Order: sequence, then structure tokens, then C-alpha cells
Amino acid sequence: MSFVIARQPVFNAERSIYGYEVYLRRSDDLEKYPSDIPFNKATFIIAELVAELGLKRVSDNKKVFINVTLDSLLNKVLDLLPTEMVVFQLMPPQIEIGQSLYANAIKRIEELKEKGGLIALTEKLYSGKYADILRMSHIVEFSAQTVDEGRVNAVKRMQKKILISRIESEKEYNKVLGYGDLFEGNYLGSVSLVKEFEIAPFLKSTLMRMIASLNTVQSIREFAGIIASDVGMSAKLLRFVNSAYFARRKEIKDLVQACAYLGMDNLKKFTLLIATNDYVSVENPYLWKKSLIRAILAEEIMKRMKPELANEAYLVGLFSLIDKILGVNKIEFLREVNIDQEIIDAYTGANKPLSLVLQEASILEEALEIGGERLDSIVEKFAPKLRMEPYEVKNLLFQAQSQAEEILRI
Repeated sequence: MSFVIARQPVFNAERSIYGYEVYLRRSDDLEKYPSDIPFNKATFIIAELVAELGLKRVSDNKKVFINVTLDSLLNKVLDLLPTEMVVFQLMPPQIEIGQSLYANAIKRIEELKEKGGLIALTEKLYSGKYADILRMSHIVEFSAQTVDEGRVNAVKRMQKKILISRIESEKEYNKVLGYGDLFEGNYLGSVSLVKEFEIAPFLKSTLMRMIASLNTVQSIREFAGIIASDVGMSAKLLRFVNSAYFARRKEIKDLVQACAYLGMDNLKKFTLLIATNDYVSVENPYLWKKSLIRAILAEEIMKRMKPELANEAYLVGLFSLIDKILGVNKIEFLREVNIDQEIIDAYTGANKPLSLVLQEASILEEALEIGGERLDSIVEKFAPKLRMEPYEVKNLLFQAQSQAEEILRI
């Protein structure tokens, strides 16, 4: 899957270019967002690209406007940017965040302001719920279609600048000219291409960073600290431990408690799962669901054969179709993101137990998909080997299918 980084000029009242808003856009349509990419990951991708390409290429050394959802505000990748040249356009969280994470987001806004960054409140956050952020903002954005004199006067009394966006005609421009300080829209300047990219390198980069961090942790609390640096990851981990996947009766609300519940042995596995799920579930949901079912089955089979390899078996199943999903060389990709060698050896055949469990999990997963007599035949064959009754094997398969579907909803 490919996408482009694009930009659109933002003008001041004198019709001079003040800066550029930077977007991710579809390769075949610069007016549309690439729906394949989770929106809370767009900030991560854009920040890395701006840092890599440099301000001269991206914005002609002018201000860069970047959309940042509140759940991605704590992502450390923002530290790669020259903060004093960035306007952070704050948007509603893609995932609901609680009071603790909201408080951390407020602190992060204060940090960005202290470093010289400008904060822009987008129209969707213009409500009493986000009054704290409104007070901290330098700029408030309204669209040309919805702006009105009452809102403008209220914002100007707070001594904020006003950005009017989505100006599509001369009539709209003349209407809002007296309202705003900054202006943006296709009437003034259209979206233009900066560079085209593929998605696979960004999943690779995400996994490399995460694995490098996770390999150094010594405690549950230290692990929770790493996860807490990404609000989106924190929220998804909490949602995951409270999902039907674990069938808990009492809700877990604290990140440290969630990490303790999963335990050190499971944390790396499930964190890699959640990080990969963001990208791959939209790239090819059919193959990703098959991978998830294989992962769950491989783990359950290995628990009965060599329990000490159960977590490794899960990851072998999880990445079993990554080459087909992303169009990459599986072995090279996994080596580059520093996946443990014993996982890689399962695909080359060098690790016999893990290679065998992947074969068995794949056979069961494919039989589950076909159903009918084929499923019954495979279940009868595997039941004695797993020391289970046929109906228990079937229940295991249906449970794996249900858990995979639950993960896809995270």
C-alpha cells in the first residue's frame, strides 16, 4: 500500500504564505485521506517524514501545521520535530481517553508551548469539554462553512488568532476575510504532492522502536512507563485487557495494573500484537484474521507439547502471513525489526518444534475456514494428539475465531 505526504498553503491576511498544513493523502487522489492508515498513526508517520525530509523540502522553511489527535499527543516521535516551527492542530481523540491520560495530554501541551510550539484548537474541540485546551491555544480553527460572528467575537475576546479553513470559492473568501487572521482552502491554494511512500517501512519502524525499548525493561512498572508514552497504545492496551478476549468481570483502569495482569511473559507478545494490528488489520483484514487464529491455536497446541515455547509459538503464528499482507520478504522483514531468531527459525525449518506447531495451527485454521466434513475429519485426526475430545478441539477452534474477531475490533 502506498500513500503520499502532501501540503496545502496557509495564508495570512496580506495573502502571503504563512506556512503549510501537511497531510497524508491517497496516491490516486490528493483530496482524500488514505483510509487504510489508522488516523492516530498519521501523526507518527507525518512527524517522521517531516524530520527525515527537512523543513526546506516540506514547507520552504515556513511553519508546518500538523493534525494531532489527543490520544497521539504524548507520542515521543513529536520530539523529532523543530517544535518552534510547528503548529500543532489538536483534534479529538480517536480512542476515548480517561482523566489521567487527559491530564498527561494537558502537560504535554504545556511542554510544547514552552519549547516554542503553537497550539491550534480545531473546530471539533471547540466545546466546554475542552475548555482547558481552548485557554491554552494560540489559534482557533473554523471552517468557512460554519464560522459565524458570535464565535469569532468570543474567540477574539480571548485574544486568540483565528484560522479559517476549507475556503472553496471567492464568495466564501470575501465572507470570512474580516473574521480571520489566517486562511486556507482550495480557492487560495490547492493540495500538492511532496513525496510518495509505502506503508511497510512505517510498520517496520514502529516495531523496531518498540522491540528495542521492550528488550531493555526489567520490571512491570518500567514496561508500563514505556507504553504510557503513547496514549493511543495505552488506551488500546486497557481496552484489550478489558475485552471479551479475557472475559474479565472487573474492569482494569490503571495501566500498571493492566501490565501486571498480563505479566512480563505476555506483555511483549500482546504489545507487538496491538502495534501490528493498527496497520495490518486495515491492509488485509482477511489474512490478518487468519494470522490471529493461527497465533492463538499455535500457542494452545504448544501449551500441551512444550509449554515453555507457548509465547514463541504465538508470535510464529502472528507473523506467519506478514509477507503476503505487506508484500515483503518475511525473513528479511523480521530480522530488520529484531524479532528473536528462534521465531525466524520456525519459518526456515531450523526450529523444528516451532515449525511443526505452525504447520499444525495452519492446518486447523484452514479446516475451520472450510468447515463441514473437512473440519470434522481434521478434528478427529488432531484430537488424540492434543489429548482432547473432538468436541473440545472444535470448541478451541471456535474460541480462537472469536478471539481473533475481538482483536480486530480493538
